[in-house]
Amino acid sequence: MKLKVYFAVLCFLTAVQCQPAFADGMSATHSLATGTVSVTNTQKRSSWVPVALLFRFDAPATGTITVERNTGSTAFLLTSCVLSNNLHAVWVPDADIPFNLNDVLSITSTITNGTVEIIRKGN
Repeated sequence: MKLKVYFAVLCFLTAVQCQPAFADGMSATHSLATGTVSVTNTQKRSSWVPVALLFRFDAPATGTITVERNTGSTAFLLTSCVLSNNLHAVWVPDADIPFNLNDVLSITSTITNGTVEIIRKGN
């Protein structure tokens, strides 16, 4: 019971923290079926920053999620976590991480029974 209450409080606090970004942000939901999701900035004169990644699984899931920023041929690890028997996971960056022209947000997951919602805003 404590875990359910803790998770509910965590989701509420995350939603409150991200709420200002939702107002003028962009959101897209992607399937994790292939284990990889990539979003590339293709706009010459604009950049964006990830605000949050919201993972939802169809059944309790165990596995690893990795998030990277690829700039040219260089990959920068933004976060990596191991989940055990989770239905949800949330990642909120500690600071703005700008994605400029041709930068790629790459998500890899060994868990393939769910979705990830990528919330970002213009920088």
